[in-house]
Amino acid sequence: MKIFRLFRRNGREQVNKDKNKRGNTIRNRRNDSSGKDLFPLGISSGAAIRALLVVLFLLDLFLVASFFRFRTGEFGAVLNMYLVNIFGGAVLLLLIYAAYAILMELFAKNGKSALRETAGTICLYLCAALVLGMGELTLKTARIYWLSPGFVGTYLTRSLFRYVGVTGAVITGFALLIAAVWFYGFVSGEDFREVLRLPGGLAKSLFRWAPGKSAKKTEKAEMTKAGTRVKEKTKGLVLVRRHKGEEIAHIEASPEEDLDITLPMDEGEREDYEFESTGFDIEGMEPGRFPPPLELFGECGDYSSDIDEEEIAENGRHVISTLAEFNVEAELAETIVGPTVIQYRLQLAPGIKVSRVAGLANDMAVALAVPSLRVEAPIPGKPYVGIEIPNPSRKPVNLRSILEHPSFVEGGNELPLGIGVAVDGRHVSVGLEKLPHLLVAGTTGSGKSVFISCCIASLCYSRRPDELKMLLIDPKRVEMKMYDRLPHTLMPPVVDAKKAVHALGWAIREMEKRYEMFAQARVRNLKGFNARALPKDRLPSIVIIIDELADLMFTSPKEVEDYICRLAQMARATGIHLIIATQRPSVNVVTGLIKANVPARVAFTLPSQTDSRTILDIAGAEKLLGSGDMLFLTPRLTKPMRLQGPMLEETAINRFIDYLVGTFGEPEHIDLDEQMESKGGQDSPFLDDPLVEEAVDIILQSGIASASRLQRQLRIGFTRAARLVDAIEQMGIVGAQDGARPREILVDEDEARQILEEHLRGGGA
Repeated sequence: MKIFRLFRRNGREQVNKDKNKRGNTIRNRRNDSSGKDLFPLGISSGAAIRALLVVLFLLDLFLVASFFRFRTGEFGAVLNMYLVNIFGGAVLLLLIYAAYAILMELFAKNGKSALRETAGTICLYLCAALVLGMGELTLKTARIYWLSPGFVGTYLTRSLFRYVGVTGAVITGFALLIAAVWFYGFVSGEDFREVLRLPGGLAKSLFRWAPGKSAKKTEKAEMTKAGTRVKEKTKGLVLVRRHKGEEIAHIEASPEEDLDITLPMDEGEREDYEFESTGFDIEGMEPGRFPPPLELFGECGDYSSDIDEEEIAENGRHVISTLAEFNVEAELAETIVGPTVIQYRLQLAPGIKVSRVAGLANDMAVALAVPSLRVEAPIPGKPYVGIEIPNPSRKPVNLRSILEHPSFVEGGNELPLGIGVAVDGRHVSVGLEKLPHLLVAGTTGSGKSVFISCCIASLCYSRRPDELKMLLIDPKRVEMKMYDRLPHTLMPPVVDAKKAVHALGWAIREMEKRYEMFAQARVRNLKGFNARALPKDRLPSIVIIIDELADLMFTSPKEVEDYICRLAQMARATGIHLIIATQRPSVNVVTGLIKANVPARVAFTLPSQTDSRTILDIAGAEKLLGSGDMLFLTPRLTKPMRLQGPMLEETAINRFIDYLVGTFGEPEHIDLDEQMESKGGQDSPFLDDPLVEEAVDIILQSGIASASRLQRQLRIGFTRAARLVDAIEQMGIVGAQDGARPREILVDEDEARQILEEHLRGGGA
């Protein structure tokens, strides 16, 4: 079937025509799916492939009919004779599977895995051929026409009898049957693992209760088992939900140790992470398939340009003549027609500086009578200078065209994002885990909110709720309201600024908790942890999306900046990623620390060159055309890449969310308000730190409430020292931070002792 898929892939359409004396070349690179290869008779390649599949299906039916000698004539009898003599009676299995595979290809039905099904069918055929061969040698079943083993079965059986005997042949037959069942997906690796554990578990039980073993060793073994496994009724970290009836995959640990990672948690830790699981069941509705059908996102659409090629060539000549008026000699090397702009690639004459062309951008815009003109000098990887003018027949790019493109489907990314379509027609998709955080800026109407919606749809399209969780922060209150029913959300979209700060604090605690789990499991990142953990204990990735950073920075600038910087610096290994959006990237909103820790940026239309330099470090975003026109920059790109962002209508979003709710059920949110009340009604969660009393003594003796001093004298990390200072502040012993001035000590030593005893007594109660 892979051969048919290869024929279906249509090449990119390239039209090269000489339009002037200089040999100017016009190349239109369009969507891969829009080009249609034609056979000499004018038949499209898709129709030819379907016709070929129909012919093969009919031939397969003829062979099956000939197997039963159902009026197939002499030709059918000859074919049947050769098939049975070579492959034996078991060839009927291959013929039936071939008919099934052709039907699946004709109706574009994606099975579990074509390769696995094919391998399972081959194993089943070899098992049947081996059984027929053994029957021929022992029971003389070859006299029955349908039970003939054929050449393959006879050769396989005789070879096994010769080298491994009857016992080896029987074992081989059972192995082929088990392999076929496994390839078809009827059993999983965990099932085999449980079977293999039975003898070991029995031996361990006998060994444990054998006489002579001390009760101390038995008790120690029980404690170890309880520390590494938590029973199903115990509530632990439940950020992962498992589908009803989902297979439990076979998890291999390292040879040195077999870790089933389920860490015990105390009551205070459970409050932060606990929410019940219902298995995503909805009464009266069967779960849908995943990934969802692309029809939910509407028609793919054709964003190829309809502009006349003569007009494109005329504009190219006009660009050359305009440059010649300013004594800049150049030749038109290529013309690229994109969904948003037309890029003229110029070959400058020797001795002409690139900066001269860049300085003539406004003059060329006036000469060409275009509202905006951008100069890309030079084009990365090309010896050309690019002149980009708006495409008169601009067409939007639907998100579906990106989701079904091989760059998204076969990219191998854990958290794929469909970014957009480049000037030359390339579909750009990246993995959020590789960025690992994204900063988005753009004015009102530039397409920023639509881009955020496309990012959410891309992630939820490719990952189930047990693999991905989202924390949405929407200070504007209306942009993300529709996502409150999204099964991937940890909580409803946060609209209150104070609550948003607490949500970021929850993310910090989640990050630290995961690092503790990684340390106990001796792994470095989320991928390594999930590779060792049981399916029910695997942790999902978490994507935090902030739709308007400016509002949070104006409300709680210090806390928000600290939380974002900590997450950006440390959260990558724990699977927590940030997507931050703002309308105007001024320096008091996108601070130097935030900018340094979020290397991937997307810039839509910005009001000034200063804002463009703030977000991208170069100018250019102020000349974008709006409506999804963007510049995309990652650490792997030397210069920003101009893209047309995808479009996603609100009706498509609602259809997509309804489908996910029907498949996985309503979201199960954690109660952040309850956690805020519990944190506010109780003392600081760090009062149980054994160093809190010693920290109070140091502060009272030195008269300085400084985290750095506690760090040096207690020999602890700065983070723990800062938390101790915050806890002592909540007790009322020291005052709040006031800029660069030291914290004020509010009570004397006796009052501090009394306050500390009261809080510790209350925490112990």
